[in-house]
Amino acid sequence: MVKLKMIELFAGIRAFSLAAKWLGEIKTVEAVEINSYCNEKMEKYYPNVVTHGDIRTYSPQIQADIIAGGSPCQGYSQNGKRKGSADSRSGLIKEFLRVCDRVRPKFIILENVRGIHSSGGLQAFCECLHRGGYHFDVEIIKASEVGAPHQRERVFVVAYAHGTVKAPKGEVFKSWSEQIGSQIERAKSFGIWEGSQLPDNGVDHGIPNRLSGLSAYGNAIVPQCAAIALMRVQYLAEYAAKP
Repeated sequence: MVKLKMIELFAGIRAFSLAAKWLGEIKTVEAVEINSYCNEKMEKYYPNVVTHGDIRTYSPQIQADIIAGGSPCQGYSQNGKRKGSADSRSGLIKEFLRVCDRVRPKFIILENVRGIHSSGGLQAFCECLHRGGYHFDVEIIKASEVGAPHQRERVFVVAYAHGTVKAPKGEVFKSWSEQIGSQIERAKSFGIWEGSQLPDNGVDHGIPNRLSGLSAYGNAIVPQCAAIALMRVQYLAEYAAKP
């Protein structure tokens, strides 16, 4: 399998990095996360990953095959005011695109709430990808499909640079829709996500601030769902590596 380097943006509890560990052959080289609680807790799990705080001042100096992340969703959420990218938090998706434009990775993964579709944010994002020379697949994945105790529908966009992926003669290139059923079954094998079920006594478990922990885990991407998107990238990467 092809070895890939990844930058994780809006990294939170490092859901994509955890998924990468499960899958193998994907190494996170840098992470960007403004939440100091998340960074403090994740440092012991990913001590060799360089972490940057504010994406607005992040200037990547490293090459990577994948850029992945779930940008803030408050402007797109059904529970919010639906300001879309006009919301200062959801507007950070422009910073996501800026980093992608600078690094020019072979593969891009974006995760966000389903409301990004109805708000027009998804169309705008995909148009930027198209102008930047990327093809893309879009799927909606429910956390409940991988065994989580909540539905939590999320939109995942997997993009790949034009000319990167090509099926050899005699082989059929599968769409993501054709693969996702088996990928969901594989993702279930990684266990049930219980990140939001934190213990009451946080200090005994190394969590000094229960509210910070609840916020971090409550906003997190379900790692099993992140793994499904990364499976798609690994499939595409295998075709990219063929002569």
